Amino acid sequence: MRIDLHCDNVEAAPGLRDYVTRRMRFAIGRFQDHIQWARVKVADVNGPRGGTDKRCVVQLRLRNLPDVVFAITRLDVRAAVDQAADRVSRVLAQRLRRQRKPDRLALAHGAPAAA
Repeated sequence: MRIDLHCDNVEAAPGLRDYVTRRMRFAIGRFQDHIQWARVKVADVNGPRGGTDKRCVVQLRLRNLPDVVFAITRLDVRAAVDQAADRVSRVLAQRLRRQRKPDRLALAHGAPAAA
């Protein structure tokens, strides 16, 4: 699974690239068979003005499912990355669980479950 990282208007602090890669691999690694690629974009929305403006956008291209995209804005880059990784992991688990679960309504009416 390939993870691309893009930084816009954010100082690439030493270790930021490694931190983002490690954090995302931890969050979505168990789903790697379902993911074609992951893209993480970290940006400083307000530039030098300061404030709660560090945004982390995570996009996952999945096999046989719609893409997963999340944008989280926090004061700190690492906090934004952490929350985005947590959220994308939960949503991905939920989508895969729904995909595997048979359609209960169809089964109740005797129709075969959609694959």
